[in-house]
Amino acid sequence: MMPWSSVAGSLQWRPSLSEGLKPAAWFDCCRQYRAVEVAACLERGLTALGLSDSIKTGDRVLLKPNLVTARAPEKAVTTHPEVVKGVAMVLRDCGARLFLGDSPGFGSLERCLEKSGIGAVLGEMGITPVSFDREEVVHEPDHLVAKRLPLAAAAFAYDKVVNLPKLKTHGMMEITLAVKNLFGFVTGLHKAGWHLRAGHDRRLFARIMLDIHHQVNPAWNLIDGIVGMEGEGPTSGRPRECGLLALGADALQLDYLVEKWVGFSSPSPLSREALDLDLLPTEIPPAGGPAATKPLRPRLQPAPGSGSPALPGHRLWRKLFVRRPKIIHSRCHRCGVCVEHCPAGAMSLAKEKISIRYRDCISCYCCQELCPYGAVKTGYVLGG
Repeated sequence: MMPWSSVAGSLQWRPSLSEGLKPAAWFDCCRQYRAVEVAACLERGLTALGLSDSIKTGDRVLLKPNLVTARAPEKAVTTHPEVVKGVAMVLRDCGARLFLGDSPGFGSLERCLEKSGIGAVLGEMGITPVSFDREEVVHEPDHLVAKRLPLAAAAFAYDKVVNLPKLKTHGMMEITLAVKNLFGFVTGLHKAGWHLRAGHDRRLFARIMLDIHHQVNPAWNLIDGIVGMEGEGPTSGRPRECGLLALGADALQLDYLVEKWVGFSSPSPLSREALDLDLLPTEIPPAGGPAATKPLRPRLQPAPGSGSPALPGHRLWRKLFVRRPKIIHSRCHRCGVCVEHCPAGAMSLAKEKISIRYRDCISCYCCQELCPYGAVKTGYVLGG
């Protein structure tokens, strides 16, 4: 099944959105980071989607925000603390016992909690922080790629997982939403290992994400899109006021609908792979809620070169030119974070300067994602 096609000169998405079905997601308008407003939006959405009883008294619930690295809330890199607080208010009223964890791409969990502002919410709301240091290996022969999948043991240690991603563009996967956020359950060097195995193949990396989603399967997902990120995401882009809180039990359908809402002309690599594998139904109900009929305008600007253009000759152009990371030496502090975390070992620090061996680069953009100083940008080079 083709995920989208050209009809009468315009891009048409598949599957179709059926107006007669119960909403697959709830899109609410929220313009300010105030926990009481987040809680009100969440309660409306849980009721509309029939999820009010999904968390019960006594349930041990693990909250999984996006804590990729230690950044302040106004940078729009991590899930905002007021979103975490609003969710905690609702779940605490349900009688749930709350925990929160992630495996940051760079830096300790403690540092990320402190810098993001979430640490203060933990104390205020009685949420227990959880380290993802201990892992559990899942052996699943029916997985698409990861027949042996090491994940944080926390993924299986709680009654429910509530996924709290941040709406951001992404250099490799075009956008990071609910499914991509679950990559945080991969611990330590295993992240680099999966990047290295996938290399340039975004379809393969998408299948790894789908295997992880199959195992974690959150009770529901609430995407923080009040202020998202566009451009050089997921850590070096521009904050963009979107005014969206998007809720859904099915992360794949939620991501698909949000991609349409932000103005993508075709599905992301993750959604495209889910379509090709029939993991998305042929008819997806539209989103409900006040924001569902108010799509983002102008559309979210993607990371440079990460989209799927349909211009004449674009396939030949992409064969001739390859998008690669580039060091902005005037911003570089020579901290070595990019060198340490490069899955392919393609970067080195010599004579007080970072160098990239492009013949070894796999275009995963981990260097750009984890650079604390925004010193890694992307651009095209001839022939790779």
